[in-house]
Amino acid sequence: MDEIQSIVTQLHYRNELWAIMIPIALMALDILTGLINAWIKNEIDSAKLRKGLAKKMGEITVILIGELFVIGFCLPNVVFTGISVYLVIMELISICENLEKIGVPIPKFIKNALAVSNEKIQNGSKDDKEEDKDGSEENTSD
Repeated sequence: MDEIQSIVTQLHYRNELWAIMIPIALMALDILTGLINAWIKNEIDSAKLRKGLAKKMGEITVILIGELFVIGFCLPNVVFTGISVYLVIMELISICENLEKIGVPIPKFIKNALAVSNEKIQNGSKDDKEEDKDGSEENTSD
C-alpha cells in the first residue's frame, strides 16, 4: 500500500481538469475499442452497449463524487488523484484487452505493469490488514 500511496502522491496533474478528463478520455477509447472488437466479430449487442455505457456513467459519477468530497470537505488532492489513477489503470487494462482481441499486439511489459498495478490496488487493503494483524500480534506478545 505504501507503493500505491507513493505513486499517487508523485503524480501531479497540471490541474484538476486533467484528473477528470484523462479517465473520461480513456473511457471513450475503451468504448471505441470495445465497439470495434464487437463489430469485427459481428457481435454488436445493444443490451451490452447499454450496460457498458451505464458502467461508464457510474465511473464518471465516482470521479465527480471524489471531486465534490475534495472541494466540500477540504480533503487533500491525493484523495481525488487516487480515484483518478485507479480509473486510469482500470481503463488502460480494458483497452489493452480490447486491442488484443482485435489483434493488436501489446508488449508483455505493459501488460505486466498494468497487472501488477491492478493487483496492488485490489489487494492493497488486504496487505495492510495482514500487517496490522502482524503488528498487533507482536504488540500483544511483548
